[in-house]
Amino acid sequence: MVDYKKHIDYLLDEHVSKEDSIAYLKAQSDLNNEDRLLIYSYCYPRHLLDRELPKHIQHFRSTQGNNGMGWLKPYYREASILVEAYRGIQYGRFMRHLMHSFLEDPEKLGSCSGEGEDSCPLCGKKVYYIGSWNENTDPEAETLAIISSDSSVCLCKDCMVQLAESFNMIEKIEGKGFLSSFKYEKRR
Repeated sequence: MVDYKKHIDYLLDEHVSKEDSIAYLKAQSDLNNEDRLLIYSYCYPRHLLDRELPKHIQHFRSTQGNNGMGWLKPYYREASILVEAYRGIQYGRFMRHLMHSFLEDPEKLGSCSGEGEDSCPLCGKKVYYIGSWNENTDPEAETLAIISSDSSVCLCKDCMVQLAESFNMIEKIEGKGFLSSFKYEKRR
């Protein structure tokens, strides 16, 4: 198993520049490309502004030939964007809120009742409440609004998958229980 912490601690403690970190990560034979991307995303998150994450995800999806809908299987590169958001100033607390609300207890999840629509706060895609959702045009339920009793926001199914993958990625770095051990103090 890769020791992510060793590489992350080196890059952060030694204040290695983004440019030098790329050379460092490429030189590490114990890392594959996915490992390098995770470490880089964790150490050097982009500073996203308010409401910039959905635009960033949609742009990424279009560069990957995706129609903007998303992926129903974990897609490492998109999950890495969520890791960046988790580590960033603007989205850090919000990502922790989503992970806590949508991933810790599946019993708290359901589809939004009634009629209406919303947008997924992660990707910006329109999501529909159960009364407005059309099973015939969306058999995989990718536009069905998913809600948690612990949150006031709705997510799409594709982002739920990527959120869970980003949670797993962060857990590899910070260890199990990282959400409960988070301290609201200045992070390195």
